[in-house]
Amino acid sequence: MDKKLLLGESKYIEYKKQYTKTLLKTVSAFANYHDGHILIGVDDNGGIVGVANVDEQRLNIENAINDAIEPKPYYEFETETVDNKSIVVIKVNKGEHTPYTYKDKVYKRMDTSTVQVDRLAYGELILLGRNQSFETLKSEVEDLDFKVLSSRLKAVLNIRSATEDLLKTLGLLDSNGYNNAALLLADNNPLIVAKIELVAYNDHTVRHIKDRQELSGVSIIEQFDKCIDFYHKHFSVAEIIEGAYRKTVEEIPLVAYREAIANAIIHRDYFRDSSIKVEVFEDRVEIISPGSLPIGLSEEEFRNGNISRVRNTIIADVLLRLKIIEKLGTGIRRIKEYYQEYEVEPSFEIYENSIKVILPKIDAEFSSVGIASGAMRDALSVNEREILHLLENGGSFNRHEIEMKLGLKRTQTGDLLKKLRGINLVVKIGSGSQVRYKLNQ
Repeated sequence: MDKKLLLGESKYIEYKKQYTKTLLKTVSAFANYHDGHILIGVDDNGGIVGVANVDEQRLNIENAINDAIEPKPYYEFETETVDNKSIVVIKVNKGEHTPYTYKDKVYKRMDTSTVQVDRLAYGELILLGRNQSFETLKSEVEDLDFKVLSSRLKAVLNIRSATEDLLKTLGLLDSNGYNNAALLLADNNPLIVAKIELVAYNDHTVRHIKDRQELSGVSIIEQFDKCIDFYHKHFSVAEIIEGAYRKTVEEIPLVAYREAIANAIIHRDYFRDSSIKVEVFEDRVEIISPGSLPIGLSEEEFRNGNISRVRNTIIADVLLRLKIIEKLGTGIRRIKEYYQEYEVEPSFEIYENSIKVILPKIDAEFSSVGIASGAMRDALSVNEREILHLLENGGSFNRHEIEMKLGLKRTQTGDLLKKLRGINLVVKIGSGSQVRYKLNQ
């Protein structure tokens, strides 16, 4: 037996001193949301009390689960001996045919307790069991325009317009008509729940509002763009001097902010009548998305950013094609990465009905970054970054010196320097054989 099972109760581990039918609620919870273990013969404090007549207990529990839980979940029994006492371990696997009900009710785990789910969560489990979601449901509106989507498709993919065939390819249209994903992307998006509230305060509290916007009735693409405009309106880019060079620092890393906004739009629970909220304070920005973690994703997995379960896969796919997001499942890691070189770091708060991302402001006076912002550096190749690093630390070099120090070829170095000059990161000084390159100050 895994020793971690005896370290205490958790969202994934339940202790029972002896078998009672309340155990069936926890079986329902694990089958609906995530794998879990129930240990019988262990008291609430982790003390081993043991189980008498193990075979009889296992048979009684098996009969109770098979008779009381609909549909039948997948589970396994193990008998373990600890301190010369027998305990029964039930491993319950998350099922695919949700909801798993006990006496026509559905349960989930809240920390170390098992509680009944609300109406919205029940509905989500029903759709999940049918391999459906909010975005796949048929739209009640068929008169939709997609000018914003068409404009972005043309700019990014050189596609002239959102034709009917293209909308089918994107998963927005089928033989039954438009779905809710199409509503969210339409210019005249009528979904009242699909709102974003933008608020900026004068200080670190919510007492004094200096700016407020509400984004509704428009495409989520336009909502995203307006959120970026709000960023540029309220966050500054500072320039500081370090040694002989001028450094650029974003008050809030733009890429981290973009990822947090995109994550909120993609992962929010559109069943819940609540807005995405972007709140700008004197020392931070908070982005709050309605709905907790997607079913099957743990808090640890979410915070580590190693595994992603997308609640709205059609929307995520469209935003990926439009290059609003770069790669599915990397948002949390990218947010963390853009704070790595600073003393402050982002935080993530997970609640029953919402997720909050907190991006602290960076103090420009104590930051140490290169001349290119985090967003710009991310777009550069490894060789381009090495050239910048060389120029940051060494002043100016001619092309041959750069070749030799970085082990590059002549033509390759020339192309790299041409690109860096084209985006105004590097300037050329001198002429003829005296040409040298340095950072653009």
